[in-house]
Amino acid sequence: MFSRDPLTLPPQLDWQYNDEPALAEWSLRARAYNTDIANGLFVIFALISLAAAYWHSTLGGYHVVVDILLFAVLSGVALSMTHQTTKFAYRLTASGLEFCEWKEFPEWLPRMLKWAAGITCVFMLMLATIHPAALIGAIAGPGMMGLMYLKMGTSSQFREMHERYRHKVQPWSDFTKMIVFRRRAIIGLSYSYYNPEAELEDKLIRATRKIYCRKAQLDNLIAIIREQLPESTPYEEAYIPIYA
Repeated sequence: MFSRDPLTLPPQLDWQYNDEPALAEWSLRARAYNTDIANGLFVIFALISLAAAYWHSTLGGYHVVVDILLFAVLSGVALSMTHQTTKFAYRLTASGLEFCEWKEFPEWLPRMLKWAAGITCVFMLMLATIHPAALIGAIAGPGMMGLMYLKMGTSSQFREMHERYRHKVQPWSDFTKMIVFRRRAIIGLSYSYYNPEAELEDKLIRATRKIYCRKAQLDNLIAIIREQLPESTPYEEAYIPIYA
């Protein structure tokens, strides 16, 4: 069930309840963060890039060609940063919820920046022979992309930030409340765990396990999960805060 367009699962993944029949199993890509903030940041970045491209085009000549290229490249870079997705695979059995979350470093991004920096630099240097003001664009645009390429290629911390693998298993008895966030097709299951290292007086940490799915699957999935939880488990449809 829910196996439409399955992702290729990580080779190290071994379902703990693999010997039990699945009540539901599916995989998908999801933006596991506050998309409202990310979308707002992308719009701001795109408007700034558009304003800079428009100002540069007022210099005349053939700058408009380069401006369109720069705007497309910079918008693409911004889109790759604000619209990143994480891969999820879920498997529900009578024993509990099991899911895998993984994220791979986008190898195409440094290569794109490298080629974009080189191409735009050549264009800007050619324009500089016509209009000296183009030297500013030759330094600012390709220079910034070149620095970003070097940062991505040499920083292990940057790569680790964009790589992730987690495999979690939880029995249904852990969950004390069910919350549904319909706008983003997310089901939240509340649970608590004891953390003796917490810097709080109350060592009992309250958290929410978020389950991402497609909107067409949401109602069926809600019914399946509610059947596994005690009838007394509170159910609510509300906003679920998501922190990046």
